[in-house]
Formats: sequence, structure tokens, C-alpha cells
Amino acid sequence: MFPEVEDYTRFYRTESLVKYGDKTFKEKNILYAQSSFFEIFSFPLSDGKLDSSILAINHAVITEETARKYFGNENPLGKMITIDGANDFEVAGIVKSIPENSHFKFDILLSYENLIKSSRGWDNSWVSERVYSYILITPGADAKALEAKLPQIPEAFIGKFMKDAFFLLEYKLVKLTDIHLHSSVSNELEVNGNYRSVFSLGIVALLVLLIGFVNYINLATSRSIERAHEVGIRKVTGASKQDLVFQFLTESALLNLIALIISITGVLLLLPFFKQVMQSPLQLDYFMVLLLFILLLVSGSLFTGLLPAVYISHFAPGLVLKGKNPTEARWVRLLKNFLVVFQFTVSIILITGTIIIYRQVNFMRNHDLGFIKEGLIVLDGPRILRANTYESYMKTLESFKNEILALSGVSNITASSNVPGTEIKNSRVFGIPVEGRNTEKRIDVYYIDNHFFDTYGLTLRAGENYQASIEEESKKIIINESALSYYGFEEPVSTIGKILRSGNQEVTIKAIVNDFNQQSLKQLPSPIAFFNQPANTFYTIKVNMTGIEHLLPELEKIWNSHYPGNPFDYFFLDDFYNEQYSADERFSGLFLASSILAIIIACLGLSGLSAYSISRRTKEVGIRKTNGARILQVLILLNKDFMKWVGIAFVIAVPVALFIMNKWLENYAYRVELSWWIFVIAGIIAFTIALITVSWQSWRAATRNPVEALRYE
Repeated sequence: MFPEVEDYTRFYRTESLVKYGDKTFKEKNILYAQSSFFEIFSFPLSDGKLDSSILAINHAVITEETARKYFGNENPLGKMITIDGANDFEVAGIVKSIPENSHFKFDILLSYENLIKSSRGWDNSWVSERVYSYILITPGADAKALEAKLPQIPEAFIGKFMKDAFFLLEYKLVKLTDIHLHSSVSNELEVNGNYRSVFSLGIVALLVLLIGFVNYINLATSRSIERAHEVGIRKVTGASKQDLVFQFLTESALLNLIALIISITGVLLLLPFFKQVMQSPLQLDYFMVLLLFILLLVSGSLFTGLLPAVYISHFAPGLVLKGKNPTEARWVRLLKNFLVVFQFTVSIILITGTIIIYRQVNFMRNHDLGFIKEGLIVLDGPRILRANTYESYMKTLESFKNEILALSGVSNITASSNVPGTEIKNSRVFGIPVEGRNTEKRIDVYYIDNHFFDTYGLTLRAGENYQASIEEESKKIIINESALSYYGFEEPVSTIGKILRSGNQEVTIKAIVNDFNQQSLKQLPSPIAFFNQPANTFYTIKVNMTGIEHLLPELEKIWNSHYPGNPFDYFFLDDFYNEQYSADERFSGLFLASSILAIIIACLGLSGLSAYSISRRTKEVGIRKTNGARILQVLILLNKDFMKWVGIAFVIAVPVALFIMNKWLENYAYRVELSWWIFVIAGIIAFTIALITVSWQSWRAATRNPVEALRYE
């Protein structure tokens, strides 16, 4: 249809119970894919023949890990696996282990033709968010030009439906390499990364590295006076400025080389630890590591060595060899002061960021979500059902629920298509009936029973809950508060009884339920519609957590009696919901570690700089003490300049931190306030650490016997 397209494939992801022999597992990454899948994606086979028959109907391709899980040391080819207790598939190929950093993963690959065979609707599924389409563009094709033509697809295939339903469907192209960090669409195959977090941590790492470089420059220029005699002698013996610059650059390069070797060794040793902490498939590209090694060696050597080398090489040999130390240049003093200010500016920004990130994560974990998540156990619904009719399914479900409710410690149970913390993958299109106008909008849909709202502690703002009878209320709908403004309704009470239309179907609004955070607090509650159609995806049980260890075996016993062949899988909703913040918690931990590292490095540099500065004022301190100066006066004398630099750093850091953290908090719909006391605490921490660092050197100088400093005068 479009000359820009060389090939395409599409697939549908689902989860199913897979059985081989006496082994049954719930697989959550099963793809029904078209045969062109292997022509577009490079998933090499370790066994089997890659031809057009590999994804034939009732054929399966499995990964090496799946093969080991089900077949052990057996050869899987030709063996039969059973999906959801009903359909048998012959293993026709084994895919090599999928890289951990792959855009998407699968455990079992089945033919898309199996879906079409079960229902022709799958061949024309233009509006399903569970079907993923990938296009291979011809070399040199213009992706933007192709995207401009995409509206022709829905117009050609479902144009009449869109017109009749006042519905508009749009397709957009997303570059494959942009999906993980830059895509913001719903229902992605894998949990996306966060570009801002990666960029932020990269900037933090660079700032910590710069602090280390700054320390070297500061200490090298400060200690340069002590090498004045060496420079003088070398110049007298014929060394040129170029020779001296080369010598000091070589020394800097050697130090950078040793540091890089130690750091890369540390990275290799700590990589497994970071994989575990980050829960991420971190991998090293050794070619990139080599390039980075060379880049850091060259840039680090020049950055840290060039300025001290040029400064030292300019010492006058005649003055030095007469026993007179050269006076420190004014620009060198200003540079050192600026570098100290830079170090502590960065440190204060990182301390502020750490406090704010910690408060935001803690705020999200403890904020009122609009529902009760404590004391809820969620069971993964059964995939294999003995019921062959809807009526028999409902009879089994009611029997199961009644037995659960009879247990001590259980107060409620509900069946639903989703639970808070999951991404809603069901949606419908509804609008207010207005002749000749496109008022229909997509809305997320929950399928529930009449115990859902009570189990989750949700409150009806207006109207009444569903009754037990499903048939009588099949054309009624309950919406949440966010759906009111979404559809243009003014307030809950007057909305009851209003009509929503989806094509030729009309439903009546029965009630309005309070908003709740279906997913994390990064986003506001979305419009949701609830239908009285109990689903078998999740069963939520409200329990008394005291004695839960005795209740779980009872639940499993009832489960096995009603749903034999289905594994008993459960989770606690509060833990499951809070897993959404695990990435933020890891980011907070890394930010804290970076802040501590930056402060330690800054303090090491400040300690060395203060020790050198105080050693240059030893005689001054001796004279002042001889003239009656007290220890406190000497401490103030020696510390005031350093504290002044930290004060300047604080003044610079506050507006910068305020701007940066405001930008970061824009990622969250619910966020903490940037109170003034956060910046004060960050400043106090920086002042205290700097004061302790400098005071150790100052105390030694202030308590020393003045005779020792003046004995040779």
C-alpha cells in the first residue's frame, strides 16, 4: 500500500497456563506473531529450521530458558505443550537466549493465525491496544512522509464505522530505539526507562568527576611552591618551559591512568552488585569502555595537569635559588577560591536534591490514594475453567466466593479485570448522544462485581451500587469523578440517569464513584467506567492480616478444589502497588550515594587545601599567640575564609537547586512543596561538614606551642 514500507509484522501478547507432562507454569510473555516476525527481528535459532513453517498453526517457538524449564535435558523439538488446558502446540524451534536489554522479550512464540482461526475479528483488529504493529521501512525512505499517509489506513478499513460512531482513530510512528527511554504511550511491551533519570544520574556522575579534577588542580597549584626549588634547578640545568610542562603533564597522566585502572576494575567487580540493586540488566560494551577510557585519560590529564604545569613552569630560577619562595599569584588564589566554591555549590545542590527526592518518594508511599490497599490479598484468576457456559462459570465463582467468605478473618471478596497498580488494558468508546457531533472518547474500563467498591473502600458520590443480578444491569454503567468533566457533566447528582452512547449501543449512568489513583502518583486519576461483569482476572480478598500464615493454606485448599490445574498465585496489594516506586527509590539511593561521594571528595580537597594554607600561616599564628591571642580567636582567623567560600556556594546553589528540583518534580502529578527549610538544612549540613573538616587542621595549629613556630626567627 505504501512504497516506503518494505515489510511489517504484528503480534498479540497474552499470558496463559502452559503444561508439559506434570509441569505447569503461568507464562506472562506469550506472543501470537505473524510469520514475518523472524524476517524483521533478529532472534536467531539454536535449534530448528527457520522457514515459513516455523510459525505455522499449532506450532510453537520457545526460548532456551523455557526449554530448560519444561524439558530439562530432553530435546524439545517435536514435543507437544498444552496452552490453557485446551490447545496443543508442537515445538518447532528454539530461540537463543534473548538479551536482557532487548526492547521486548517472550517465552513462547505462537502463530497469529491461531487467533484468526478462533475469531476472524483478530484479522481486522484495528482498535485493539493489545496488538502491536512493527514496520520495516525501505532504505532511504522518509518516515515523516510515511506517517503523513497513515490516516489512510483506518479510513480505508473502518472509515464507515468511525463515521457512524463519531470516532476518530490515529496512527503514529515511533522509532524502535526511542521506545525504551522516550515513549510515553500506554500498554508498552516492557516497563520503559526514564530518560530524565538517566540524564540526571549522568550529570551527577560528571559533577562528581569534576569535583575530583578540581581537587587535583587546587592541591597541585597549592603545593607548587614546594616544588619551586626543583623547577629552579631544572631550569638552570637547561630545561625549557616545554620540558617542564611535559613533565608535569606526564605526572598528571600517570595519576589519571592509575585512577582509571582502579575505577574500571571496581566497576567490573561491582557490576553484579549494581545489577541487583538497580534490578536492571546492566551490560558493558567493552568497545565503548575502551573509548571512554581513552577519552577520560586524555581529557583528565589535560584538565588536571595543564594549568598547574603552566603555572609552575613560569617560576623564576634566580629568585628561587636565592632561597626565596615565589609569591602565589593573585589569579591562582582567585582560581582556588572559585574551585572551592564550585565544589561546595555542587555538594549543596546534591544534598538538597537528595532531601527532596527522599521526601517525594516517601510522600508517594504514604499519600491517600482514594482507596484502601492494606489488608488485601489478590489471587491471579484461573486460566483453566471447567465451566463450559457463562452460567456454570458464575455458579463456580459464587461457590468459591462463599467458601472464602466463610473463613475466619475474611470480610469480603471481589472479582475484577484489574486491581490498583495494574495498567488498564480494556477500553471502550463512549460519548454524549449529540446528533451530528463527534463526542465519543476512549475511556478505560473495569469489569467488576457488586462487591468491588466495598472491598476497596471506595465511596459512591451519587447513585447506587450494582445489584447482584447481572442481566438486569447490563446496560448500566458507573463512572468515576474524573469522567464527569471528561464528558462535560457538571456534578455527580444531576449526572445520574444520563445516557452515554457507543455506536448504536446506549448505557445509563447508574452511579458516580470517588476518584482513586489506579497507578502511581506520577499521574492524575484517569476517567474510568465500571461494568457489572465479574471477570476472572483477579480475585481480591479483604482479610485480617493477623494470623495470615494460617489463612493462606486454607485459601489454597479452597482454590484447588474449585480451580484444579491452576497454580495458586497471590500477592499482597500494598506491596504490589508500592513496587511502582521501586525505580524512584533506586534513583533516590543512587542520588544519596552520589551526594555522599561528592561531599567526601570535596572535604578531602578542602582538608588538603586548609592544611597547606595553615602551614603557610604557622609563623603568623605563633606571633598572634605570643601576643595573647586565644585559641578561639585563632580558629576564627583560620576558618573564616573557608566558611566565606561555603557561604558564597550556598547563595549560588539555592536558586540553581530550586530550578532543577522544580523541573524534576514536574514529572509527578502529586508532589511535595519546596519549603525553605529544605535549603536551610542542606546549607547547615554543608557548613557543618566544611567546618569540621577545616577545624581539625585549625585546631592543631591553634593549640601548637608558639615557640615551635618561632624558634628559628
